[in-house]
Amino acid sequence: MRNVVIAASMGLSLCGCATHESVYREALNNCQAVGISEQDPQFGTCTQAYARQHLEDRLTETYHDALNPTPEDRRIAHQWHGY
Repeated sequence: MRNVVIAASMGLSLCGCATHESVYREALNNCQAVGISEQDPQFGTCTQAYARQHLEDRLTETYHDALNPTPEDRRIAHQWHGY
């Protein structure tokens, strides 16, 4: 039983580190847009930087959503204070 739990937690941790394919494609397109092609030596660094930036932006957005859990209603003027 213990080995199953260890194997399952290792599998979940590997899935958590993986970058989603659409994020990688977006990073690839961003690198190509700034003139870095797949043949350039800094291409891997560029795609990792753009993918990491996307993940950090999502983390920040999720954090702010957790601080202000009420849905935004456009009919009511909300002022988010960020407490």
